[in-house]
Amino acid sequence: MDIMKHHFFTMDTIMEEIHQKCEDLLVFCAFNRKPRNCEGMFVLIKTYEGHCCTFNYAALNDASELPLLPPDEDFEYYDDHSDDGTEAIRYPNSITTSESGRYLIYLKEFQMTCFSVLIFRRSGLSVVLNVEPEDYPNWSTIPYYGVKVILSDPNDYPETTVLYRYITLGESVDIKVEPLVFQSDSSIRAVDPEKRECRFHDEASLAHTDRYSYETCRTECKMKNYLEKCSCVPYKYPREKTTRICELQDLNCLNNVTVHQSNDKMKCDPVCFMECWDKKYSVTSDLTPFLPINYPEEVT
Repeated sequence: MDIMKHHFFTMDTIMEEIHQKCEDLLVFCAFNRKPRNCEGMFVLIKTYEGHCCTFNYAALNDASELPLLPPDEDFEYYDDHSDDGTEAIRYPNSITTSESGRYLIYLKEFQMTCFSVLIFRRSGLSVVLNVEPEDYPNWSTIPYYGVKVILSDPNDYPETTVLYRYITLGESVDIKVEPLVFQSDSSIRAVDPEKRECRFHDEASLAHTDRYSYETCRTECKMKNYLEKCSCVPYKYPREKTTRICELQDLNCLNNVTVHQSNDKMKCDPVCFMECWDKKYSVTSDLTPFLPINYPEEVT
């Protein structure tokens, strides 16, 4: 670390530098069948897996702030309404669509021979990825080359409640996300959160977000635990300018905290209750044919 610091590297910047650049990973992007600039839709963030290229992230305040993507008239944006419906919060990076599902065009023609063509026209986000398999060393213990696609609520730090799918080389995969919405009547605000065991988004103050969530509360609780025991926080968590990022000499302490800390025994302040208004997600995925007709020639 002394050598790296001599060259003005920190653990934070080292991990960012060795991450595959988003412009190298994302070969082609489309939204609702329109080709889009990938750099205008994806930003680099930290997750429990390290740095990731992310779409529609609107969660935590970080010392390395997320760039606000410029508005695009072709996009619909997400407005988050308050409980009584009188106030809306605009998330500039949260792109939405009123469309759903996949469009299927079936062409059939009878002449001397019979042939048919299937064309899939996907709504939502479509990307082509280059995982650069030549970068994997021969001695790597990883059993496959590919990507891990992490799916989480855009307002939460991706750690506590996360879904994921693996995609390997040569695969074309449809990932379908279905939400389950939980709502509570505003009248229960009169009941103490300790008794109802849930919080509304404006009922507790968190350091890294203006909107309370159970997931972010648990993440901040873990950060405080690391800070208390090891006097530092792992690089993958939201960075604070005054907090030391853990380095190689802190690995033993971090391992001890990870091994001995139990999610049930962590004492959090504030106590992390579930959200009274929340969304949970389920995911299914299907292998689909990769049809060159849907992509530019330079991609295929």
